[in-house]
Amino acid sequence: MMRRVLIVIFSVVAVLGIAKYTITAAAEDANIKDEVLKVEEARNQALQHSDVAALDRLYSDDVVYTNATGAYLTKAQHLANMKDRTLNFKSFKHSDVQVHVHGTTGIVSGLSTSVVDYKGTVSSNPRRFMNVYVKEGGRWLCVAHFEQELPKQ
Repeated sequence: MMRRVLIVIFSVVAVLGIAKYTITAAAEDANIKDEVLKVEEARNQALQHSDVAALDRLYSDDVVYTNATGAYLTKAQHLANMKDRTLNFKSFKHSDVQVHVHGTTGIVSGLSTSVVDYKGTVSSNPRRFMNVYVKEGGRWLCVAHFEQELPKQ
């Protein structure tokens, strides 16, 4: 009888420990997702306002940047497009935004219906996008950006 009582007590303690760990891990995951979303929003604001200095701080030096036309741009090239206004956002709207966290990596994906003027060509086609952030030195940096135009409906 005593053995059964001990087994029940240990089982309850184990279940409570697992539950506490699960709750703590979920809270930490939610905090990390919030951090990543704040950086994503800062990037979005910087793009809308052509804030090259902010983008310079938010992108890693070796960011992999592929725009909707399929062009691969270095950080310097992308920032130059912003600075000389060959990349302009006429309107800016993202929806269906999702964040996935894997350790110190955050992946943001969604749908962009922004109207973009890139080198004189205006595009209003919806685009799927993905931004990858990595936490380095206590800061979240965008290390990859990818967009793909969706077919017109």
